[in-house]
Amino acid sequence: MKYHIERDCRMRFSVPAREHHLQIRLVPWHDDSQSLIRVALRVEPDTTPVAAFDCFGNLSHHFAVLGAHEELSFSMRAEVQTRRDNPFEFEPVEPAREMEWIAHRLRQTPRLWDFILHHGDLTPTLPAEIHGHSLPVFHEGTPLLRQVQDAMHWTRTIADYDASCDTSVTALPALFEARKGTAGDLAHLLIALVRKWQVPARFVSGYIDAAYFDVDGEPTGEHPPCPQSIHHWAEVLIPGGGWVGFDPALDLLADATYMRVAVGRDGKDIQALRQNCKGQAADIEFDETLSVSRISA
Repeated sequence: MKYHIERDCRMRFSVPAREHHLQIRLVPWHDDSQSLIRVALRVEPDTTPVAAFDCFGNLSHHFAVLGAHEELSFSMRAEVQTRRDNPFEFEPVEPAREMEWIAHRLRQTPRLWDFILHHGDLTPTLPAEIHGHSLPVFHEGTPLLRQVQDAMHWTRTIADYDASCDTSVTALPALFEARKGTAGDLAHLLIALVRKWQVPARFVSGYIDAAYFDVDGEPTGEHPPCPQSIHHWAEVLIPGGGWVGFDPALDLLADATYMRVAVGRDGKDIQALRQNCKGQAADIEFDETLSVSRISA
């Protein structure tokens, strides 16, 4: 499928800022599962972003606005061709050999241990049970893909997906109390569980088809169209299949309607915006809009 993506961000300061340095992650990946056909970035006040890849392979852009300014905006226009029509379409490894396959990949690529050993507030070591629900236990001999699917369903017994929740990243203990959270919260929970099985899992931010934001029935004044926003899911290293996306928020496996932007150990690794500036602005207004439209199938 081919998609057109428009993302616009605007910042306003209560008093002028200066020596403003920013890092943004807006541009989708270009890899085996998707092709970045074209992309254009624009910054106002006018400056030239410098592209660089981080240690996880994410493309980020860095720029600086040195003069005093009360407003700053940046935008992206991109076209992406996705190819993963069927996430189940791969040559599976015999279930009895799956952990041997993973151990071999860990020896070949030691950096994969980052996606097993990393723990923190967002992906902590989980207790034996949560709200009376025992954690799913890994069973050797059962296909890992099926077990991760079952774990994805299990996350919804712990917390519901609430699209209206604040988009800030939440530590998992707070998620257990609230019993509801963002797509990122549920992805972190799934990652923490899969890492408990000693299987590599990583956090993903990206764009999804606009159809996932449609309300049931025709939009009305009472039920306007849901605004599009950046989405989050998890990817698990599946023997024979490589990195396969699991979306606990929508209870789906990532297919050609998903476009990866950044991956990391957790949400703190891949913040869309990092910035530092001089000035006395106590209040910063931040507005963002996102439009993802399908061009062709």
